This record gives sequence, C-alpha cells and structure tokens, in this order.
Amino acid sequence: MATTELVGSWGWWQVRLAALLALPMLLSGMYGTNYVFLAAHTPHRCHVPECENSSALESAPAPESWRPDWAEFALPDDACRRRVGSGACRIDAFYNETQECDAFVYQHHSSIKAEFDLGCQEWKRTLVGTIHNVGMLVSLPLIGYISDRWGRRTALVVAGVGAGVWGLLKSLAPAYTFYLAAEFLETVFGASVYPAGFVLMIEWLSVDQRILASLVLGVPLAAGAALLALLDHLAGYWRLWARIAYPPSFLLLLYLWLLPESVRWLLTQERVDDALHVIKRAARVNRMMLSDDSLQKIVVNENPEKIDSEDESLLSAFKKYGALRRRLAVCGWWWLGGVLVFYGLAVRAHSLAGSPHANYALVAAAELPALVLNTLLLDRVGRRPLLTAAWLLTAASLATIPYVPQAATALFLLGKVGATMALNGLYVYTAELFPTRARQRLLACCSAVGRVGAILAPQVPLLAAYGEWVPTTLLATLPLLSAALARLMPETLGRTLPDTFADLAPPPAAV
Repeated sequence: MATTELVGSWGWWQVRLAALLALPMLLSGMYGTNYVFLAAHTPHRCHVPECENSSALESAPAPESWRPDWAEFALPDDACRRRVGSGACRIDAFYNETQECDAFVYQHHSSIKAEFDLGCQEWKRTLVGTIHNVGMLVSLPLIGYISDRWGRRTALVVAGVGAGVWGLLKSLAPAYTFYLAAEFLETVFGASVYPAGFVLMIEWLSVDQRILASLVLGVPLAAGAALLALLDHLAGYWRLWARIAYPPSFLLLLYLWLLPESVRWLLTQERVDDALHVIKRAARVNRMMLSDDSLQKIVVNENPEKIDSEDESLLSAFKKYGALRRRLAVCGWWWLGGVLVFYGLAVRAHSLAGSPHANYALVAAAELPALVLNTLLLDRVGRRPLLTAAWLLTAASLATIPYVPQAATALFLLGKVGATMALNGLYVYTAELFPTRARQRLLACCSAVGRVGAILAPQVPLLAAYGEWVPTTLLATLPLLSAALARLMPETLGRTLPDTFADLAPPPAAV
C-alpha cells in the first residue's frame, strides 16, 4: 500500500506542500540564469585622453558624451581600437594608424563588465555563465548525497540558503576572480533547489500525478525568471540586485520546521515513528481515515526496494543489450541538445529588438503555456509524438527568424515554448525508457550530459562573430536532429514499464 493511498493523492496536504515549495522554486528561477543580466554585454569604446578627462572612466557618460562629435576622427568602427593622436583634440591631430585601447569608457555601469573593466575581453564575460553551469555538474552529486543521507528537506534548505550566502558574498566581490569563485559556489548549492523540491513533491504524489508536479513547481520557477528581469530593471546595478534578491533565501531556514519530510526517506532511515507521525498529520489534513492495519502495511511496502545481488550489473547489461546502448545514446543527445537550446535561448534573449528586460520576461513567461500543454497532452497523445512535435516547433520557429525578421520576437517565443515542452517532457519519457533496476542512475547520467549543454550555452552568442544568423541556426538544428532520433525510441504511454534489462529487448543470439 502506497502512502498516497492512505493520505490521498491530492488534497490540502499536497496543496500546502506545493505552496511552501513555491518560494524556493521562485528563488531558484531568479538565481538560475542571473548571469544573463549581472554579466550582461555592455557597449564600450576607447577612452581618448586628448578629448575627454578621466571622469568618463568612473561613471556612465551623458548620452551626448557617449558618441561625441570628435568620435568621427578619433575612433574607428572597431570598439577595441582608437586612432593614434598627437596630443590635441582636432581632426588633423589624429592619424589613420590605430592602436589598442589603453582604457575603456562604458555606456552604463549596471553589469560586472564595466565594474571589473573587462573591455574587449568578451570571453571573460561569457566565462561567468560557463562557470555558473559547471557548478551545476558539481551540484547534482553533492546535494544528491545530502538528500539521501540527511533527507529531502535538509537538502532543499542547504541548497537554497547556500545559494543565498554565496550570492550575497558575490555582491561584495572586489575583483573578477572573487566574483567567478562566488558564482561557482552559488551554483554548486543553488542548482539543486529544483531537483530537491521536485523529488520531495513527487514522493507525496501518486505516479500518475508526477506530470502535475512539473506544472505546480514549474509555474513559480518561470515566475522567478521573469522577476529576475523586473528586479534588474528596477535595481539598475548588479550589486544592488544581489543585495535585494538573495536575503529572502534565508527564510528557507524556517523550512526545517515547516516543510514535511518524505515518508519514503524516513523509512529508508528506519525512522518509523517519525514516518507514522507525518502520515497521520497528512491524513488528518486530507480528512482520510487510518487504521492500524493500513499503517503496518505501509511500513512494510514503502521500505526501499532490495536489489537482487544475482541481478546483472549495469556494465554487463550495457555490453549485452543493444537496446540499452541505443536508448542511453539517444537520451544523452536529447538532454545535451535540449538543455543547450533551452539555456541558449535564454542567453540569446538580449539579441531581440526592444528592451532586454521585457524580452527576457517574455521568454520566461513562454514556459507557462508549455507546462500547461504538457500537463494536458502528455497522457493523451503520448510521449514520443508530443516531444517530436515540440522539437519540430522549436526548429521551424528558429529557422524562420532570418527570413521573417519582423516577426522575430514571436518566432523566438514559439521556439522557447517548444524547447520547454521538450525538456519538461524528457523527465517523464527518459525515466520510462529505462528499467527499474537502473532507472535513477541512467536518468541521472542523461541529466549530467545535459549539464554539458548548459555549460556550452553561454558561449553561443560568441558564434555571432561568424554571422548574426549562426547562433540561431545552431539552436534550430539541434532539435531537428532530436526529432529525427525519436524514430528510434518506442512509445511508453499505456505500456508496462521495464523492470529488468531483459525487458528492453532479447539479448543477441549466441554465435
């Protein structure tokens, strides 16, 4: 007998749990890609001491001083070079010969690019996003270990509060290297807030309601991403943004008392009395009647599954079953491409016409219809058809942008809807493609490959150096390949899930 059969699969207890998880999800959405604004590209030009004083280096210049009349003869089109001068600010005092800038003037000082004088070191700016996403790779095993050793609730609190601590320290960074280190450590903690919350939520839901969990947690996550843009617009300075955004994470310390622990985890730790206490509270809130008999059954049935020592290892199964190798290879590509496109679109939002803050908020809001569509359709049309349609929608939308530039924003948002549907659906589909014997390990493996895509995503804008169309074309090609590979995978809707490796396909015939 499962916990949800005793306390109800969806009632006021689960509503309360979802409401409590809304805050960490909101904060996770706000912190998740903050480098898009805190390390945003800032227009710059060379400082010309013959024509302006040093005060231009210390603060944003007035609009008329940003591109003054003398710029026509002192500054070439290259923002990283200036014309050689002879000491006076007049046209005949400058030569056609150019030299590298000695110092830079920045159009505004809202991001770290001006603060740390990164000038023409664009790679240092984009490295912030890459280091952020490298931290995601470290975060998975670290917070996963805390979750299994000390509980889902503890993992969530450690992740959320840890992100807040390092985020605040980041706001005090005296130099670029300190900022980079704080960015990494913030992500090592904060990147696992969503996984920790998702695991806790689904362990209080029945299996058929796990898609609903994606919706109720995905909405505050998307809202947090939109709030990131709004708060950056209002703050106008990256240090002030950080000092406003991170302190709310300390409220999560209260969750050590407010948030219920997973019954399944409590039983794995043989904390039976604690588990029964939580079950009784949940049943009371959901107005469910409990008997001593049913409580005894759940203690027996919810204990962790014992793995048969005679069952073959994952390594030997990988060598033996071609179906396992094929599924792992295809899912690995899906996660790599899916995460790269998802985060690549978030980074590319700045390239759209109009306000970068409004554009980013729209891109974040595009996740909401995607989550609703998945909730309505995944259990109706099937996993493979829906994911294929989502990938094709993303590819078609992004590939059309260069040909219909006047509709670029609408097409970009359609692409984000498709990318979100695909990535969200992958959580469900990937888990169903692998056997119970190794489902969690193989899902974690595919997710880890996806983190590589997140690491690469911040570098996508650099491809614009080869043509403005190159980044968008790359992001359109990846989902097209994913859609083609879907033909190699079986549909899982309504089918019995595999329990062992042998359920995937019969082993190859002996020679």
